[in-house]
Amino acid sequence: MAKAATSFPPNAHPHIYPHWIRQQYPELPPVFVIDVWPVAAPMLVVLDPIAAAQVTIKNSLPKHRNTQDYVYPLLGNKNMVTLEGKEWKMWRGIFNPGFSSGHLMSLVAGMVSDTVLFTEILEDYAVKGAIFQLEEAATRLTVDIIGNVVLDVPLRAQTTENELVKAFRDQLKWMLLPNDINLFRKYNPLKFIMHRINARTMNVYLDKLLEERFTTRQQNDRTKSTKRAKPIIDLALDTYLSETQRSETGTLPDVFKRSAIDQFKTFLFAGHDTTSSAACYIVHLLNQHPKALERVRQEYDEVFGLDTAKTAQIITDGPHLLNRLPYSMAVIKEVLRLRPPASSVREGERGVIIDYEGKQYPTEGFMVWPVSFAMHRRPELWPKAEEFNPERFLVKEGDPLFPIKGAWRPFEYGPRSCIGQELAYIELKIFMVLTLRDYDIRAAYKELDKLNGKDTSAFTVDGDRAYQILIATAKPVDGFPAKVTKRVKLR
Repeated sequence: MAKAATSFPPNAHPHIYPHWIRQQYPELPPVFVIDVWPVAAPMLVVLDPIAAAQVTIKNSLPKHRNTQDYVYPLLGNKNMVTLEGKEWKMWRGIFNPGFSSGHLMSLVAGMVSDTVLFTEILEDYAVKGAIFQLEEAATRLTVDIIGNVVLDVPLRAQTTENELVKAFRDQLKWMLLPNDINLFRKYNPLKFIMHRINARTMNVYLDKLLEERFTTRQQNDRTKSTKRAKPIIDLALDTYLSETQRSETGTLPDVFKRSAIDQFKTFLFAGHDTTSSAACYIVHLLNQHPKALERVRQEYDEVFGLDTAKTAQIITDGPHLLNRLPYSMAVIKEVLRLRPPASSVREGERGVIIDYEGKQYPTEGFMVWPVSFAMHRRPELWPKAEEFNPERFLVKEGDPLFPIKGAWRPFEYGPRSCIGQELAYIELKIFMVLTLRDYDIRAAYKELDKLNGKDTSAFTVDGDRAYQILIATAKPVDGFPAKVTKRVKLR
């Protein structure tokens, strides 16, 4: 591990290490142990979908205690990431209806409106010729979308310093990596104070929003004054009342409210997790593959017409058109294959044994880590695994490129897969459709270096300056500094 750590930039995401280790030691099976005691618990690394299924589906091991300790200050102890057993199953079932593809399509108009505002911000950067952090801008877009689709509340994160967003992002800064051994950072009393302050700020803010939404919901039910689609929280409350056989009273049930607060923070976390980072890497990888970018733009011309000024309204009037973008969907999946946002880390248990190719691997005492980054790059699973090729997700079963079941897992795979993956797909498609034909967005690491008077060109992973780092989840280093120019369309 020491050799691996010195082969990459010091802040590179650790999920690159298992992949590097197998490259250096190709005789290693796709299930192996990394023992870094006393820095961290020994890890049982799993890089095969058949083996992974034994700890995520057949025996759904609980999330590792490090994960719980890490996310509790940010998400609370009722968050869906770390809940287990019957409690997780109940709350997952309560929120599932709101995250169904069919219901999310009824909320597309709000997503489009938020993304149009994002394009106006891009326009301003294009006029100024300024360098900006695309990951930051995309995160603020995601926060606005989540506020609208979950609570039907405009958070205005793209244009103002929202109190909730400020506390949430500050909390992220105070979160330690699970294996941080720096004792000052670990036991800094200010950290615990800030955890409490930020948690209280977020909880009070969300409590108020939920109460306001509940009042609005009741008014709408009495007057039948709105035909707008229900936000996710309304469907969740409907399901909760139905499953607990309760009738709606004049107050929001405390049990539901406490869970809803933690789930909303979880959805915000997931927005940082997937959508904002994926948006950066979609732009980045398409710029590196201009033929794929041209094919994406051609797909939009065919589905939405040549007049990009009308596209937002066309999507609003016909959200189903987003389902007619197979190549864009393939691009999204290929980007998530090469730049997955996270992996699931499980707690090994007595009696749970991975049986793989005649060998048995006990999980007890291990941090069991199905590493999506490394699994996505195994040549035995993915022909020409290091190449960007969206065609993998367009070919039919039987083709050598066709993905092996369970080998693609940026949202995990099985019953604990991410509840928000359909929302992420829709958000990313809207982002692509409304930006890629009107703007050229490119990485600006060299320009940032020039402004800062330093040279960071040597800091790369596989030759790429926009490598992933760990800030709660996998994000592009330095927030993906970018420059944007308005495209001149010759038609």
